[in-house]
Amino acid sequence: MRPRGSSPLAFGVFGVLAMTFAAVVVIAGLAGDDGVEVPATPGAGPVATRNTELPPAEDAEVTPPRFGPPPTLKLDSMGETEITPAARQKMLVDLRAMRRSDTAARLKRNPLYGTGTMRPTACRAPRPSTRPAAMLAYLTAVTDCLDRAWSGKFSQAGAVFLQPRRVYWSRPGRGPCGTYPNPRFAAYYCPSNRGMYIGLTHLVEQTGRTDPAANHVPYLTVLAHEYGHHVQTMAGIGGAWWWEVADRSKTAQNAYSRRNELQAQCMAGVFARTVQTSLGVTGARWNQALQMEYSRGDDQGGGGARDHGTGDHYAGWLQQGWKYAKVGYCNTWAVSASQVS
Repeated sequence: MRPRGSSPLAFGVFGVLAMTFAAVVVIAGLAGDDGVEVPATPGAGPVATRNTELPPAEDAEVTPPRFGPPPTLKLDSMGETEITPAARQKMLVDLRAMRRSDTAARLKRNPLYGTGTMRPTACRAPRPSTRPAAMLAYLTAVTDCLDRAWSGKFSQAGAVFLQPRRVYWSRPGRGPCGTYPNPRFAAYYCPSNRGMYIGLTHLVEQTGRTDPAANHVPYLTVLAHEYGHHVQTMAGIGGAWWWEVADRSKTAQNAYSRRNELQAQCMAGVFARTVQTSLGVTGARWNQALQMEYSRGDDQGGGGARDHGTGDHYAGWLQQGWKYAKVGYCNTWAVSASQVS
């Protein structure tokens, strides 16, 4: 995820959130050294959310673009009632393992796409604030909910799921994807160690010091986006897209990067919808989050790489996930280039 420049448009209400972060040290849930695991994807660099500049608040509403959902897959039943838990565990497929000839199918016909609607998740999280301890408690609680929601989807798909490593940092440090904080990145996911890197104070500093207690949803969507990159890694999507374009031009790589980033956006929307009730994701708060995501688009100033998508699409795919709450409707690999520009 990421942003830049000022936005001439706005999504609902006013909203000013932007996100940041970059990396070390409260590892919640999974222990271990920061760089001991084998890379889960061919790419070595982080998948990042860059710092955002706040767009001017405007009254005009902008409707996210509409995306026609791709057809869902028809997956055969595994007959779970006749299989013991131990036997079923052995049957799980690790989607990260594939032949080069499998990469296109892993992108466009991934088993996750056939798992249907993500059902509401009962998620309890304390109110975040500008205090690092409060932000840590919020991020930890919501990540627990993300773990439960996405592990359920992988279970439905008969696939292996490992939880991400949580590196919610308060001091600078180094991981396998580089040092943090990084001025170019607001938040990032590192496939080399399945790590989500978020700075507890930088998260607030890079959002205009907006009190997260007033609206936690933009923080929620950034966290869910980075988790979406982890979902892609475990589903083999992270490795597949890079293998597809690793030896091609920068233009081709950016085109695939946009599909990758916009899919993570959609996955964030899917999760946000499932915690709508339990975490109080109201319409006004959601509109503020959409406005923030719009401001992160490649076309919103800054003149940087065109690798994340326009503001319309960056907000639009988040709304797509929210509207349908189905991973199959997040298949950015099966739509035309005009929908992921």
